[in-house]
Amino acid sequence: YLIDKKFGVISMLISLLTSGYSIDIILVLLVAILVSATLSIVVHEISHGYAALLCGDNTAKLNNRLTLNPLAHFDLVGIILLCVIGFGWAKPVPINVSNFKNRKGGILFVSIAGVLSNLIMCGLALLFLYLFYPYLVALCMLNTPLRLLGYLFLYFLQYMVILNLTLAFFNFLPIAPLDGFKFLDALLPFGNKYSIFMRRYGWLVLLGVILISNALNHLGLEQYNIFHLVQNLARALINMVTGG
Repeated sequence: YLIDKKFGVISMLISLLTSGYSIDIILVLLVAILVSATLSIVVHEISHGYAALLCGDNTAKLNNRLTLNPLAHFDLVGIILLCVIGFGWAKPVPINVSNFKNRKGGILFVSIAGVLSNLIMCGLALLFLYLFYPYLVALCMLNTPLRLLGYLFLYFLQYMVILNLTLAFFNFLPIAPLDGFKFLDALLPFGNKYSIFMRRYGWLVLLGVILISNALNHLGLEQYNIFHLVQNLARALINMVTGG
């Protein structure tokens, strides 16, 4: 899943094209966005598959879903919605909980694996920014094509922080079918009203959250959008490690 400040990739492209940046910088930005988003989403998905494999279920492996190839994970409808409204999804990794050695423990571990992978990638990106930021800035200041390489890695690492922190937060919301709901559902007693409600209406609740989020951004009320606040936290962490 991916929530962006803009109304989808199309709006982001329009914003970049009208930003006044040179065409080479715009292309670098686009590559950084696409690569960071693809990597973040794909690693999130395969982490579920590997977690399931550790718990005794090889369904994801048999279906060739333990691969970094994005074509194995992307869903056409999810991609279209991502481009139009800024909300999309990858194809869920197939998991058979009946194969788990410990059913409840397996569900908890698999549910949290995607969120943990995003937090780990966010942490690694911050570490690389801390270690290499001065050198990347120096590359960006060169009057040679090498400066584009500096911009590429600098933007890539920054987007990795913002996207992965946002993905981790969003996916851990206790709303079906997100990972947070699966985690909470495994802890709650069987047949509880919350789980029953979410299984029936979770997609409507999720759609409402997305629409409200986009509406707040569109109306200039980003300060009331929780995802905007999470992205501000990510930017604060970037500033902290880069001395910005």
